[in-house]
Amino acid sequence: MTTPDALPTDRLAVAAAIPRSKNWPWYHESIGDKLTTTVKDLLEGYSGIPAEDMNSHVYMIRDMAWEIFPWPCIGEFWFISLGLHSHPFYSPLLARLKSDSVATLLDLGTCLGQDLRKLVYDGIPASQLHGSDLFAEFETAGYALWRDKEKFHDRFIAADIFATRGPLVDTEGTWDVISIFLFLHVWDLVDQKRACKRILRLLKPRPGSWIIGAQSGSANPKHMPLQPPFVPLGKERSVYRHSVDTFRKMWEEVGNEEEVSLDIWVEYQRLEVTGEPSDTRNSWTLMSDGDDYRRLYFLVKRL
Repeated sequence: MTTPDALPTDRLAVAAAIPRSKNWPWYHESIGDKLTTTVKDLLEGYSGIPAEDMNSHVYMIRDMAWEIFPWPCIGEFWFISLGLHSHPFYSPLLARLKSDSVATLLDLGTCLGQDLRKLVYDGIPASQLHGSDLFAEFETAGYALWRDKEKFHDRFIAADIFATRGPLVDTEGTWDVISIFLFLHVWDLVDQKRACKRILRLLKPRPGSWIIGAQSGSANPKHMPLQPPFVPLGKERSVYRHSVDTFRKMWEEVGNEEEVSLDIWVEYQRLEVTGEPSDTRNSWTLMSDGDDYRRLYFLVKRL
């Protein structure tokens, strides 16, 4: 693990103060249908976990990760959803990484490294891959989930995307592909643009470098106020949910301000609420924006 340097202490302090309560509506008792055939194949074929042990193993790791930080993606088991694998450009991405043995991919907000392990299982050498997350403890939780500390070691960079120095900043201009799944949507529009500029600087400054990902969006773009525990009582903070048009406009503005020409592809994927019918809280994340909720898939290329 590369250790963090110059992390904004306020973000970590706020995170540490958030209760890890299992009463939050996004902490689900049931895994529902998140253990898909693809995930089961990865857990068995890559990690060697027998089918009969998978549920208990994932529940155990979820609670371990919950104590690190109670993200909705942890509580609702989205951390095993393999978002990159579902991206329309996953096959071209695999082909690119396989055809160029020195091409590198950085997974920002990697959490438990699920997308990286799927890439390895699909034939990409671990030496081409790194993940980064604010929470250094997710590296250990990822090893526990995938049982691969010996074969996937030293692939984690503990860092904040907004840090002005440190291990992530030291890699500026070195990545062929940057993956950002469920990453940008945790900020307001101003900070999303700041993050995009940081990400653009991490890419190799040449045509063909990629930013690939997905995030929560909305049919009607809007600022959405955050509620406790993700904002302290008495404080106001919002996140921004993009439409296809506002997301494209944001990247156009970032490219113009950074003097970088970009090709921007983005489209909606409507997600249906899934899970066991008895789990009445299953819809918290997907339905927090009601019928307007959309998932945005995107690919941004340097020209």
